Amino acid sequence: EAVNIPVIANGDVTSPGTARQVMQASTAKGVMVGRAAGGQPWLPGLIAHELFGGARPKIPHGRALVDMVAAHYEASLSFYGQHLGAKVIRKHLGWYMDHAATPAALRREVLTAPEPNVLLALLPDALSCEGLAA
Repeated sequence: EAVNIPVIANGDVTSPGTARQVMQASTAKGVMVGRAAGGQPWLPGLIAHELFGGARPKIPHGRALVDMVAAHYEASLSFYGQHLGAKVIRKHLGWYMDHAATPAALRREVLTAPEPNVLLALLPDALSCEGLAA
């Protein structure tokens, strides 16, 4: 009410439910999603779908998730170069594995794999665990 422009809220928006609560409490016109999108890049689309309608984003599972993560990994290596790209992508791989409830030993093996081919070979096992956000 204090300004004549649309206000966008952020902070602790982790799901469609929390986005709805933030918008109702603040009367904001929209929300921003930050860290909660790590490992689930479809989350902003899911929130938009739940709050405003439109198409529901396709949430990858199984082979589709492995393929998406592998493409993200390869894009990081391509963009940053193999050495820096491998460092940059680690946090993303960790987030993906958090959402897949990957066992600690397998997570450690993936995140310390010395060669891209070794890491890519481990991804199907690391992402096939239960626990992915739906």
